[in-house]
Amino acid sequence: MKKTPILLHFLHSMAFTELTDLDLWLQAKQDKGVAFKTLFDRYWEKLYVYAFNRLKSEADAQDIVQEVMISLWSRRATLDIETSLAAYLHTAVQYEVLNHFSRTARMADRSMEYEQTILPELNSYTAPLHLKELATMAANEITRLPEKMQQVYRLRQEKNLSVKEISGLLNISEQTVRNQLNASYQKLKKHLKEAILLAIFLQGN
Repeated sequence: MKKTPILLHFLHSMAFTELTDLDLWLQAKQDKGVAFKTLFDRYWEKLYVYAFNRLKSEADAQDIVQEVMISLWSRRATLDIETSLAAYLHTAVQYEVLNHFSRTARMADRSMEYEQTILPELNSYTAPLHLKELATMAANEITRLPEKMQQVYRLRQEKNLSVKEISGLLNISEQTVRNQLNASYQKLKKHLKEAILLAIFLQGN
């Protein structure tokens, strides 16, 4: 029986699940996205549970694990893991959890104004992508924001208006503007990281 492309892809993916962590990591270092996805699937739940048990936030836990995995991929060519991959990933997530608590403590004493847009923060993760492609992803995600949130975001990032100017223009409080900006940045960061992971998984197949 002739094998369809979907069946071939499934069989190819299944073969990777039989490999050790080291074998998969060596394949990932050679730009094999399916090998990296196998590692991602192998460790995602354990890392997520660890992060969630400490943060008590599904969104924050998911964000941290995605960030660790994207960072792992972006550094694959130069990163030498001297411990086991499991130990490395656990330590990386633990470190990011501590960073999260540190950032939260610092923000408690000041306004949650974000002075930069999302693209600069994610530039270091664009190994599988061209910056133009990432910009296109960002533009698409912006159009998916709720209407009011999108309006505030565009006035801030595209028109370069201050929080005070946006507040006066839209007749809403400055705190509402800050809340809308914060929510828009969090949504964009989440969706862009998911898009980047998808691009990684499809690379080198």
